[in-house]
Amino acid sequence: MFAITLLSGCHYSGNKYYYHELDKIDHRHNRDLARKELAQLKGQTDNCADYVKHYYMLLALEMNNELSPERNFKAADEIVDYYEEVGDKKKLIRSYIIAGSIAANCSDGPKAIAYYHKAEELLPTEITPQHIDLYERMVKLLLRQNMPDVANRYANYILHYAENQGDTLSMIHAIRYISQSFKMERVPRGMLSYLNDAFVLATKAGLFDEQDELRFDMASYYCESGQYNAAKGLALPLKDKQMQGGRHKVDALLASVYYHTGSIDSALFFAQRVMNEGNSVSRRDVHEILAHIAIQQGKAAEAEDHFTRYKDLNDELNFIANNEAIAQADAFYNNQKQAEENVQLKADNNFKLSIIIIGIAVVVIIVVLFATYIQRHRRRQELMEMRIQHLQQLKKNYAKADVEEIKRAEQTIESTEIWQRLATLPDSEHPTDDDWISLSEAIDEVYDGFTGRLMHLCHPSTHELHVSLLLKAGFEPVRIATLTLRSKAAISTVRSRLYEKTFGKKASAKDWDEVIRTL
Repeated sequence: MFAITLLSGCHYSGNKYYYHELDKIDHRHNRDLARKELAQLKGQTDNCADYVKHYYMLLALEMNNELSPERNFKAADEIVDYYEEVGDKKKLIRSYIIAGSIAANCSDGPKAIAYYHKAEELLPTEITPQHIDLYERMVKLLLRQNMPDVANRYANYILHYAENQGDTLSMIHAIRYISQSFKMERVPRGMLSYLNDAFVLATKAGLFDEQDELRFDMASYYCESGQYNAAKGLALPLKDKQMQGGRHKVDALLASVYYHTGSIDSALFFAQRVMNEGNSVSRRDVHEILAHIAIQQGKAAEAEDHFTRYKDLNDELNFIANNEAIAQADAFYNNQKQAEENVQLKADNNFKLSIIIIGIAVVVIIVVLFATYIQRHRRRQELMEMRIQHLQQLKKNYAKADVEEIKRAEQTIESTEIWQRLATLPDSEHPTDDDWISLSEAIDEVYDGFTGRLMHLCHPSTHELHVSLLLKAGFEPVRIATLTLRSKAAISTVRSRLYEKTFGKKASAKDWDEVIRTL
C-alpha cells in the first residue's frame, strides 16, 4: 500500500506539503537560499494539483529572471491564464509583472507595457514596495521605448516614495531616471539640475559608487555638448575605477575628451585600453577618434582602416534595436567567455560536450541576430515612410506660410549678434563651442524649437548639426564650408548624406536644404 501511495504522485496531503514548502521559499529574504531550495523541488510538483504546479512555475520564472533575462513566453502566458481564471489577485499581479518583464527582455515593448498596466490596475491605492518595483520596470522600459514624458511621471512616483521612506539610494536612482528623461527631451538644464541634486545626496550618504556613476553621467553630457574641459574634470578621477558596465566606457569618454582638447598621446593611451577591453559601442566610438588622429598625423592608410572598422561596427550595432539589446549582447558575451574559461579547466572527457554547447550558443546568437535584423529593417522602413509623409506635410505647410512672415524671421536671425559674428568671422578663425550654442538658441527662439525637431527627425552628428544650423540661418554653402573647416564639396556630401540617412533614399544636397527650410 505504501508503494502504491508513492507511485500515485502528489496526493492531497502531498499538495498541501508542497504548497507549504513553496510558500516558505516565497517568503525567504535570502534569495540565494530560496533559489537553491526551489531547485531541489524541480520535477517533484509535476504531478501535483494545478494550484501547486502554477505556484512553482511563478516562483521559478521570478527567480530565473532575477539572475538572467528570461524568455519563456509560453510559461508566462500559462500562469497569467491560470491566475486570471482562478481569480487569485495577488499572484495575478505578480504574473502580469513577470510576463511584462519577459516581453521587455524580448524587445516587445507594447506587450510589456500592456502587462505592466494590467498589474498597476490591480494594485491597491496606497503606494507599496510592490508599486515601486513595478514602476522601476516601467520607467526603464519607457525610456527604451522613447517615451520620456511618461517615464518621468513614474520616476517621480518612485522619488516621492523614497523621500517619504528616507531611502537615499532609491532617491538617487529615481533622480537618475528623471535626468535621463530630461536628456531625451533635450532639456539639458533640467537634466544637470537633477544630476547635481543626486550627486549631493550621494556625497552626504557616502555612496561612492553612485558618486562615480553620476560623475560619468555629467561628464558624458558635457562631452556630447562639446564642453570638453568640464567633461575632463569630471571623468579624470574615474580613469582607474571599475564602473557599472565596465571601465571601457570611461576610457572611451576620456579618449574623446583628450582628442578634442589636443592631448593626442593621452587620447591614444585610453583608446588602446578600449581596443583591449571595450565592448562594441566603445570600440566603434574610438575607431572614429583614431581615424581623425591618423588624418592629422598624415597616416592615410591607417585612417582608412579605422574608418572602415568604425563603419562595420556601426552597421552591426544598427541591427540591434535599443540599448538594452546591446547590454544583453555584451552580457551574453561575458558569460560565454567565462563559460569557455571554466570548460578549459575541466577534464578532457568533457571537451566534446563543451564544443556542442558552444555550437548551440553560436546558432542561437545567429538566429537572434538575424531575427533582430529583420525586425530592425522592417521598423526602419516604416520609420522612413512616416518621415517622408511628414516631409510632404511640412512642404504643404510651408507653401501656405505667409511670405512676409518668413522674410521677417530671416531678417530677425540676420540681425542677431551671433549671425553677424559668423558672417564677418575671418577665414583664419573658426566658431567656438559657445558660438554654436548661441546660434542654436537664436534659431530655436525664432523658429520655435528647431534644434529639437531636427534631433528628433534624424539624430545628426555634431558636424551635421552645425551644417544644418548654418543652413537654417541662411548661410550659403561656400560660407558654411569656411566656418566648418571643410571644402564646399564636403558640405554638399554632408547635406545629401543627411537626406539619405533620414529618408532612406539618395537625393541631392538641395533636397536637404528644402527639408531644413520647411522644418
